[in-house]
Amino acid sequence: MDASKGVTVTVLYYDAPAGLIMHNAVLTGLPVSETGRVMIPQSFRNGKSIIVVLEGECKILNSLGERVYAQKSLGLDVD
Repeated sequence: MDASKGVTVTVLYYDAPAGLIMHNAVLTGLPVSETGRVMIPQSFRNGKSIIVVLEGECKILNSLGERVYAQKSLGLDVD
């Protein structure tokens, strides 16, 4: 991770306190602490339960519950 220009991360999160749909956001130019942790701004963190921070820009192909939710929305049997 080259921190000289700031780093790009993808953050997966739920709306706090009890969101049911996972969201993702790509953040760029973030500073890195002396211990190597990416510093996510408090303004972004407010109102979110962050699940994971991934290095780089990631495309989420599918996620937990996504297929069940889609099938129920269409009225399909999910046995």
